Amino acid sequence: MIMKKFLKILSIFFAVIIGAVVLFWGGLNVAKFFIYSEYFDINSNLCRNPGLNDGFVCQGITAAEEHDLILVSGYMKDHSPSRIYVTNEENENYFITVNENGKAYDGHAGGIAYNDGKVYLAGEDAVRVLDMSDILKAENGAVVNALETVPVNNQASFAFADDNYLYVGEFHDGDSYVTEHPFDTPSGKNYAIVSRYTYDNITEPDLIYSIPNKVQGFCITEDGEMVLSTSFGLNDSYFYVYDADDAVNSGLVLDGAPVYFLGQCENEIKAPAMSEGLAVFEDEVITLFESACDKYIFGKFFFANHIVSLEF
Repeated sequence: MIMKKFLKILSIFFAVIIGAVVLFWGGLNVAKFFIYSEYFDINSNLCRNPGLNDGFVCQGITAAEEHDLILVSGYMKDHSPSRIYVTNEENENYFITVNENGKAYDGHAGGIAYNDGKVYLAGEDAVRVLDMSDILKAENGAVVNALETVPVNNQASFAFADDNYLYVGEFHDGDSYVTEHPFDTPSGKNYAIVSRYTYDNITEPDLIYSIPNKVQGFCITEDGEMVLSTSFGLNDSYFYVYDADDAVNSGLVLDGAPVYFLGQCENEIKAPAMSEGLAVFEDEVITLFESACDKYIFGKFFFANHIVSLEF
């Protein structure tokens, strides 16, 4: 009899605990729509973010619109070869790994960009160039050879491509990740840059932007909006919007290229933690969050498991 009462009390105790956890979790999921109301006002789910349950830590994103495909780059939690996932709006996906100079690439794979049949994978101060046709015909888990690896003049943390230029930028937080491109700009001291390259010469930049700390992604829309994605750790993410035409020539030169300072920020959107790369797809900005990957997990409880489209 005593044992039955004890078990009953114990079951009630655990039921109360579980109920409280569920209520708390549910409350947080409701609260996020108020805390990040501006973000959710412009946000819509495009497709599932691939690889989140496979140890993959997503970083960069790009779109190959003529193939109706989205490519996501990132590294692996267990330090196995880094992956590029290929997906679409129907959530059909597969991944490839990259062979660089006879060796499997297992680096950060922080950025990815696509233009005119070529894929540019950024990381560790260089860009790896791949042929999109090799990726299209690859099977799940296949190894694709990089055509070449081209050093760039920054840490190559992220990348973006449009019809005319390849942009490669770096991440600086002043502590764990430090870059060495200090500039005193009208908006403050910057330490990181985005370098712009023409496709016939991705060894020498033709223009450089000085950018703020903690930038994880960069893109320029067809309307000339320059968008920066910033985040680090569990802090809120922010999307900053500038008019690309407002950037001004500082009169300074770095590695033979003029250095431009950004103009006044036109829009600032607070978002959930761990936003990553940016791209343009069907005239809207797309992005993704690494919080729901197996390395960090907590984003799984907040349904941060989609590639999202943002209408600024």
